[in-house]
Amino acid sequence: MNFFKSFYLTPRTFIVLGICIALFCIGLVLNLSFIAGKLLLFLLFLTVLVETILLYSKSQLISSRRILPNRLSNGDENSIELQISNNSAMDLALTIYEDLPDLLQLRIWKIAVILKKSSNQKVIYEVRPTQRGIYTWQNTSILCSVSFLGFVARKMIFEEMASISCYPSFEQFKKLPLDALVNNFSETNTTHIRKIGQSLEFEQIKDYVSGDNYRHINWKASAKQGRLMLNQYQAERSQDIYMVLDMGRSMKMPFNQQTLLDYAINGSIALTKSILDVKDKAGLITFSSKNCAYLPARSEYKQFGTINDMLYNLTTDFLESDFEKLYKFVRFKVRQRSLLIIFTNFDSINSLKRNLQYLKAIAQYHLVLVVFFENSEIVAFVNQPASNLREVYSNTIGKHFLSQNQLILKELLKAGIQGLITQPHQLSIETINKYIQIKRKQMI
Repeated sequence: MNFFKSFYLTPRTFIVLGICIALFCIGLVLNLSFIAGKLLLFLLFLTVLVETILLYSKSQLISSRRILPNRLSNGDENSIELQISNNSAMDLALTIYEDLPDLLQLRIWKIAVILKKSSNQKVIYEVRPTQRGIYTWQNTSILCSVSFLGFVARKMIFEEMASISCYPSFEQFKKLPLDALVNNFSETNTTHIRKIGQSLEFEQIKDYVSGDNYRHINWKASAKQGRLMLNQYQAERSQDIYMVLDMGRSMKMPFNQQTLLDYAINGSIALTKSILDVKDKAGLITFSSKNCAYLPARSEYKQFGTINDMLYNLTTDFLESDFEKLYKFVRFKVRQRSLLIIFTNFDSINSLKRNLQYLKAIAQYHLVLVVFFENSEIVAFVNQPASNLREVYSNTIGKHFLSQNQLILKELLKAGIQGLITQPHQLSIETINKYIQIKRKQMI
């Protein structure tokens, strides 16, 4: 029974059979063609028989092993390796079929290779996941044929079921010059001084001198010493930086098979690494129409893994996010003045005005940077010259949409809120540049 399940005739065989049928048809009027058809059919039968014996002479004709990475990087090309060994003494033509995860949406995947006799070969292919989650590989099916014949194929199935997790993009660290940006900032800024607010970490008691802040006078120590004494506090070098992710419907907009939330998550991961490298404290806040989630800012490097795990399963909903809920949550949870980098998306100036009052309220206590997206497809379309009247109209409408982003940016700056317009694929590097620019200006 297993023989009939694994036995296949290749298209080459059916082509020869078609030629035989044609010769038999012609043989109705030409006897020589009928003889040629019978001879060709006999040779085909003999070839199929010989190749079948060669392919089934060994129970384990080839062996295959799939090597998967520990985890997948969302939105990046990930390498998958197949190690195939030829256990026979003949060259084989292989057609490899991989049962890929459903999330990849690749229904038919195959690759053809020639495997030399008694040799090993590595077959490497790339997959690009566009969703975070669990990716499960099933079986590897390989059709084997003798390379110099190719009329019969033997199907061999290797059961190698394996599941791996797809995390926010970590391959981007190899592409983006993050280390160069951070090192350049560190060289030009040996100390980072907080201008607004200060640390409450006590250092020592010292004599009061003219110009010191009289609010820090220690009256008990002054009474004991008979002169004015002052509490001195350590200058704070690390600031609290919070990535604030909008989980509403505006972040569900797709771009290059990923949602805007996926790009915001990838940008948050890259920004977290830069924040920790600069010795600041990185934290995370997510908000939607229903609830908010919070991870306190810390400077330990294990915070990178904690944020990565927290971002792993985030998904958008179909409702508009509640900025009023965000304001109340921030006032309750984030007591110390911090930089809040809000990743969101406003599709019009009206959508901004509905929530601007809450952004203003947050900006009274924290430095707010609003990062929103520019439609790169509209930008590319607008930059192309119009060739007819219809394209002129479309070009004008596209420019109107782009002008909305500039109006949104002006409204934010007028309200004392920092703003950044970025295309999705440029989000990580431009957000980091803006963060470093804020640090250089000592705005927090």
